Amino acid sequence: MLQTVPEAVGIPGRLKDQANQLLADAAQCRPAARLGLMTTLYFKHGHTEQIRRRIEECFTHFYDTFRSALDWQSYQRLRKLSPSSFSICRRQVLESSPDEPLLWSISSARPVEAATHCMSVMAPSQSQAATDHSCLKMLLPWSFLMERDGARVYEGWIKYLCNQTQAEHGYGGLVCVLPGDGLRYLPLEYELARNYIGLMVDAGPHMESLRLLDRIKGVSWYSVLGNRFVHQLGGSDRLRSVLSTHSDVVFHTYENGLMIRAGVLPALGGKSEAPSSAYVAVNKVLKPIRVQDTGCLHPCPGRGIGFTEQSTAQWYARFDEKPMASVRAGQPCPQTGHWFSSAMARSRRFFNKGEVMPAFEHLKAERTQWFWTDFSG
Repeated sequence: MLQTVPEAVGIPGRLKDQANQLLADAAQCRPAARLGLMTTLYFKHGHTEQIRRRIEECFTHFYDTFRSALDWQSYQRLRKLSPSSFSICRRQVLESSPDEPLLWSISSARPVEAATHCMSVMAPSQSQAATDHSCLKMLLPWSFLMERDGARVYEGWIKYLCNQTQAEHGYGGLVCVLPGDGLRYLPLEYELARNYIGLMVDAGPHMESLRLLDRIKGVSWYSVLGNRFVHQLGGSDRLRSVLSTHSDVVFHTYENGLMIRAGVLPALGGKSEAPSSAYVAVNKVLKPIRVQDTGCLHPCPGRGIGFTEQSTAQWYARFDEKPMASVRAGQPCPQTGHWFSSAMARSRRFFNKGEVMPAFEHLKAERTQWFWTDFSG
C-alpha cells in the first residue's frame, strides 16, 4: 500500500527542513558534522574466499559508480585512490589469507575529515569468525535521496549489498558523519542524537558487533532481518499481517531475509516533533530481538558529554511506547482498544476513545481502575 499523493509530496520537504535544522545545529560546533545516509550490514564467513570475492565486487561497483567523489583508500596503509592503486588492493584482497583479518575502505575524505562517500569492511580472521561478525558499511550524502529516483536507487543498493554479503541483519538510515580519526567528536553526535531521534548512532559498529551476534540493533529507515530473525518473529506472513495497517511500512525480500522500510523517506524527527509512527510500529515488532545488553554506544565519553550506559539504554528504547496509565471509572477512555479491570474477573472489553469507563455495583467508582491491554501483534 502507498501513502496518498499529498502525503507523499510533502515528505521530501519535511526531510529537507529537518536536515537543514540539524546541519545548523551541527555548524555551531567545530568541526561541522555531515548528515549522511548509512548502510551497515553484519554478516558471516567474511574470511572465506567466496565472501571476499563478493566484497571485492561490492567495492568495484561502488568505485565505478562514485569514482569522481572518491579520493582515498586504506588497505594496510592510507594512500591516494587511483585506478592503479585500487586495482592493486583488489588483487591483494582476493589473494588474502583467511587467517588474516580484512580491513579495507575507499572514501571521499581522509580520516581527519568527515566523508560524503565511503565504503568500508571489517572481516575477522578464520580463528575469530565463530565469535564475531563481519561488517560492511556504505555511506552516501543524505541529499542523494533528493535526486531523481534517489530513494529507488538507494533501495537497489541496499538490496544488492544484502544479497552480496548474505546479511544476517543491519540497517539503513540517517547518521551524523564525523571525522574518523578519534573520539573527541563524539559529544557532537551525542547532542544531535538527543535532539533527533531518527538519527542512527553509528560511531562504532565494529565495536558493537560482539553484542549483535544473536540480536539486532533496532529500527531504522530500513531494517534488515536475516531468515533466522524472521523466523524468531513468527515468519514473514505474520510480520506482514501485524504491520498491514501501516501503509507507509513496506517489505522487500532479499536472498537471505527481509528488508522492512519505515516510511517513503527516512525520518529525522526533531525538537518537539512526535516520533515517526512508522518507526514506532516497526520498533514494536522488532523489540523481542533487539539487543538487551546495550552497553555503551560511546566507549569513552569525555567529561560526561557522551553516551553513558544509562543514556545508551534510553536511546535504544527511544521508539518504545510508554505504558498507558490506568483510568478510573467515570473518566473518559483515552485510547480506543481493549481494557480490563482487576476489580472484576473476565472484564476485558472494547472501548472507544471518549467513552466513559464504567464502575461495578459492588465498588465505588473511585476504587475501580481500568487498565489498557494491547494484545495486537
